[in-house]
Amino acid sequence: MSVINNQRLAAKICEMYYLRDMSQKEISSRLKISRPHICRIIAQARENGMVEIHIKNPHREETTLEHQLLTRFFLEDAMVIDAAGADKAERDAQFGREAAAYLDTFLSNGTQLGVMSGKTVSTIARYMKNDGKHLGLVVPLVGGIGTASSDLHANSIAMQIAAKYGGTSLVLNAPLVVSNAETAAILKQEATIAQVLEAGRHCDAAIIGIGNVDEHSTTAQAGGISEEDLHALREAGAVCSVCNSYYDADGKEVDILSNKSIGVELKDLKKGRIIACALGKSKTQAIHAALMTKRISVLITDADTARCLLTME
Repeated sequence: MSVINNQRLAAKICEMYYLRDMSQKEISSRLKISRPHICRIIAQARENGMVEIHIKNPHREETTLEHQLLTRFFLEDAMVIDAAGADKAERDAQFGREAAAYLDTFLSNGTQLGVMSGKTVSTIARYMKNDGKHLGLVVPLVGGIGTASSDLHANSIAMQIAAKYGGTSLVLNAPLVVSNAETAAILKQEATIAQVLEAGRHCDAAIIGIGNVDEHSTTAQAGGISEEDLHALREAGAVCSVCNSYYDADGKEVDILSNKSIGVELKDLKKGRIIACALGKSKTQAIHAALMTKRISVLITDADTARCLLTME
């Protein structure tokens, strides 16, 4: 009888491998059977049902949603957090803690990290903890979003992360949007501003938020965008704000503010992994639009939002 088709031998090998934690090399040495044969026997045992693996996953529903998001939107990875706290503050805190722990896996010594402004990214930065890594540069990807809520600005977030991870943070000394294209062009030519924008385009990874295009967005509330510009964006079909770019529901860029905006555009982040962090049913359309650009590498969101995304046409 062939070694491969010997059920009694297969059961013995599988018990050694799965129950006694013996390596394939150890089993091969013990039974005098080549490692390729051992590997094939174990694989065949799983295929024919001799071996059944059960994982007690307390996050099974979230894992299922993650797999569906990966398949639907061609992502590299996804994390779905069941942020079912008693109130919004508690939900946001839970989301921030779990997202921060997950993001730490993407960071390694010397990483050049880009960060965006906003409430979600700020919350995540607050919960980040260093386990001994030392980042390279931490780069703000966009200019200041207004005179209010300075802790939500990309500069502040970059400084906070750099302080925790022992890296160096750059400062983008410019507003997100200026009054006209001429002013924006002059500012972009300033050496200190040009240096930060160039560094942002070459980040190894970028942590970004996704915003709505309305008067309730963080940028609008902070005074970073005028009512006139907001109206123009909406008239042009923009539903999503991400980095220094705006997109319509189909993920097509609405390019009417780039000539007077200062920051890195989503399409410029070609080198690094783009990690989008956004939650809330009210942001479903904006998140969907960002995913439709096919430029997002990883999505971190909550379970309710994930379900809404998966039911959209």
